[in-house]
Amino acid sequence: MKYLQVLLVVVISALIGYTTNVLAIKSLFRPIRPVKLGPFRFQGLIPKRRFEVARSIGSMVASELLSQDDLISQIIDDQDEERFRKLLLEKIQKIVLEKIAFLPLGFQDKILDTIEEKMDKESPKLFNEVKTLAEDHIRNKVDVGALIEEKINALDLERLEELILKISGKELRAIEWVGLLMGAGIGLIQGLLTVYLF
Repeated sequence: MKYLQVLLVVVISALIGYTTNVLAIKSLFRPIRPVKLGPFRFQGLIPKRRFEVARSIGSMVASELLSQDDLISQIIDDQDEERFRKLLLEKIQKIVLEKIAFLPLGFQDKILDTIEEKMDKESPKLFNEVKTLAEDHIRNKVDVGALIEEKINALDLERLEELILKISGKELRAIEWVGLLMGAGIGLIQGLLTVYLF
């Protein structure tokens, strides 16, 4: 009889712990729209603070995960200098060849060789100027945090919930099970204390 009492308290406490955690997790997202009950208004924590959450995520990503310097290093690297030199040389040689087509081939080759020599000397400087211009443009125009904040705010709340659950579904499920286990543990202690002390 006493064991049944303890078992009943354990089961009830486990269900209470599990249900409490499930409701707490659901209340992060639901209700999506404010629900009014008398003088009280209820709304899920994330929908209610959506803009603050988006701003915080944007700020955190920009400062910790993807800064403007990270973007620049992905967009412009050392290999680009050689590609830039080749592209510029091809374009200039093509334009010059069109203009000097009437000259004998020997003169054309000399002119093209001279252009290539000049390009070899000048292209690193030109590339650095273009690179600096691009870096300045990215620093002045691209706000990673604001971009991420804008993208999050553009999502409808159901889609935002879906993404968060997709990212952290296993962890949230673990929290539900922890509630069950903690409830069962507390129920066991409470049941044993009740049976043996009272």
